[in-house]
Amino acid sequence: MKAERTGAWLLLASVTIATFGMAWDIQWHTDVGPDTFFTAPHLVMYLGTAATGFTSLAVVLHRTFRRNDPAVRTVTVLGTFQAPIPFLVAGLGAAAELLYGLTDLWWHTVYGFDATPTSPPHVAMSLCVLVETVGAVMAFASLRGTRSGRAGLAVYAGVAAYAQVFLLLSTPKLPLVNEFFFAVALMCVLGMVLVAAVTRSPGLVVVTGLSFAAVHAVTWVTVPPLTRAYAGWIDLPIRDFVTGSPAYASFSPLAMLPVAVVVAGVLALGKRFGSVKGAVMLTGAVGAALLTLGYSVQFGLMDGTTVAITAVSGAVMGLAAWRMGAPLRNLSEV
Repeated sequence: MKAERTGAWLLLASVTIATFGMAWDIQWHTDVGPDTFFTAPHLVMYLGTAATGFTSLAVVLHRTFRRNDPAVRTVTVLGTFQAPIPFLVAGLGAAAELLYGLTDLWWHTVYGFDATPTSPPHVAMSLCVLVETVGAVMAFASLRGTRSGRAGLAVYAGVAAYAQVFLLLSTPKLPLVNEFFFAVALMCVLGMVLVAAVTRSPGLVVVTGLSFAAVHAVTWVTVPPLTRAYAGWIDLPIRDFVTGSPAYASFSPLAMLPVAVVVAGVLALGKRFGSVKGAVMLTGAVGAALLTLGYSVQFGLMDGTTVAITAVSGAVMGLAAWRMGAPLRNLSEV
């Protein structure tokens, strides 16, 4: 499974590159505006996507033309290719995202340049990234018997959660709650509990929080000055109203790391005292409530109703995420 292990870590590197490019592209649209397909932020973003696609293709070709490994489950594609399922899923997601990238180029040509997450091409590309994430999570889950597989899953979950905040900016209006706070909190709970469910190691949830915080900090600190420097290099002016604050990082939850520590602690106590079902439901409720409360403080929008409803929904999400771990754990069983 050496090829699959290498491929999984390359998928992690790819999503990190793509996420940085996405944050930079959003900052560019906010601070500068005009761009082309070949603007540096676009190229970095699509470089990450292309790397996901080529990594997946390389693993499929390796498994097709080398002797089959009985420890690797594959499916036959087009009657010839032996594709490990995780890399088939990730590769198809990357291919679709690149195709939608052409649609995005057409959209901007017709309607002008925008940074709204709710344009059809942006939503479609974000959904493709979600498919890539599913494939990569499957790739690391199939390696859960190794230390690198478990650690890689935890790190990937944090980076992927940060990237998916963009998709959740398009969450439709919901009654009674702030739909963005609600969706991000549940997504983060899903990621953290899923890591614990697959690895059976609550401590790795903290690694997920650390990876989220790391990519959050890097984009917060580097993207605004990089945008100004690149605009000056190609002789484009910065907009008058720009304050220099990070556009994408500002929308992401600052409370993710401390909440991950709390989630890990609750899960560890549940594991110690043998009450897993109760622990994951409590974890989901507490984690979702704390993330929503953190968002309320971050944006200065205190909303007790959203916190309460998100906590109840978080309990359900925590249990669902734990049960999702079962089929992912089975990926490593032959």
